[in-house]
Amino acid sequence: MGRVSEILPSGGPWSRFTRDPRDPEVSGLRAGDADRAVLADVLGEAFADGRLSREEYDERSETAERLRTFGDMLPLMDDLVPATGAAAPPLRRTSPDLEREAVKAYERKRRDAWVEALTITLICTGIWLAISLAGGGFDPHFPWPIIVGVVAFADAIEKSASREKYVAKERDKIERRARKQQRKELPDS
Repeated sequence: MGRVSEILPSGGPWSRFTRDPRDPEVSGLRAGDADRAVLADVLGEAFADGRLSREEYDERSETAERLRTFGDMLPLMDDLVPATGAAAPPLRRTSPDLEREAVKAYERKRRDAWVEALTITLICTGIWLAISLAGGGFDPHFPWPIIVGVVAFADAIEKSASREKYVAKERDKIERRARKQQRKELPDS
């Protein structure tokens, strides 16, 4: 296993792309570096198998480096990999589960920011009080815990006020982890 010629049509390199290049809905979308790397692997396998001459390999590789969209990939692969079979599901999840997971992660981070701000402020206030009471009476020095508290709570307030921004960040993190996990589960090719 491992060679493109040995992989079933429903899997193969199609499942390694971030979006299936055979899907007409994504043919106009821009391909990323990871997608060009998959294409380069397919071309390298075909050359190693003797299905492409050196000139063909060089020509297709140069074209692959310059391509922009998923649709541009198909002509480079159409005679190397069977295009039939079930389309691989896109790596980008759009389900309500993804949204719930992102919101849950955001809420956890927001809660942690508030707890952290409160904890830091209370510790600093405790230190300030201990220093102020150290001389036997209450001799308040400059109330520096206020500055620490303002900075700490500013972060928590910003996280609370910018919900959509942070939920989008969490969604992107979850999707990156899912893509990374899918790549780990792919057979070596």
